[in-house]
Amino acid sequence: MPNVTMTLEEYEALRRLISSERESEGATEEARVVATKKKRKVSAYQKMYGRMYKELKAKHPRMSFGAISKKAHKMTKKEMKR
Repeated sequence: MPNVTMTLEEYEALRRLISSERESEGATEEARVVATKKKRKVSAYQKMYGRMYKELKAKHPRMSFGAISKKAHKMTKKEMKR
């Protein structure tokens, strides 16, 4: 393997060149991916749960998230069975 030596300035210039190429390649690929992404449809259960959670949070603002979400899930299941 050949022995290559370069100055610090040459090395830094080479690193800048490599990083700028990677950034420009990544930016074009990322822009294409973001443009083709599609939002998922919100299910009826998720909508109902959101309503129940907001209602409980308004009534009990100091209650923990876990307790409120547990109650909201129970209420949602009950409502969805009707």
